[in-house]
Amino acid sequence: MTTAQRRIGYQHSFTSPVGRLCGIVDKIGKVVWLGFGAPTRVPGDIEIHENKYACGELEYQIEQYFRGERTEFDLELNMDGTSFQKAVWSRLLKIPYGETTTYGEIAQKIGRRDAARAVGNAVAVNPVAIIVPCHRVLPSGGGLGNYALRGVEAERGRSIKRSLLEIEGVLTPAVVSESARASA
Repeated sequence: MTTAQRRIGYQHSFTSPVGRLCGIVDKIGKVVWLGFGAPTRVPGDIEIHENKYACGELEYQIEQYFRGERTEFDLELNMDGTSFQKAVWSRLLKIPYGETTTYGEIAQKIGRRDAARAVGNAVAVNPVAIIVPCHRVLPSGGGLGNYALRGVEAERGRSIKRSLLEIEGVLTPAVVSESARASA
């Protein structure tokens, strides 16, 4: 692929209460990737350049979220994935702030009721953390489940998921205790 065929993306890293975040937007400002640490699931046809100004609105809205001032994001997304993954991610965007669902419920809502495991796989490769709220998906058997973040060990991922759910008021001390018992 020649440079002329590559899409341009702009990247910026910033701090958050749950660790360093890195965002990537395309040349018209649509969010391509948001994750912890260095980008890992960015489409190979994107040529990335550092530009904090291009990512300014993304960073601003994420900061508002962490301050409890934003419950919905007003950002356009440009995520690469299969049609199934995109259906799952679209469904994730419909989970309201402060609420949770299960992999099985998502499978039912996209018309694939026997595909809970496949839904879990699609959730695990969500390229836009927090904004596409995969942290709001819990296992039907109880507990927090995992929070798949490439380059982040499993316990750190669960800690981040727990923090995001606490920010949204989903986790109370009773739920945290119940989650700990379910994980044991």
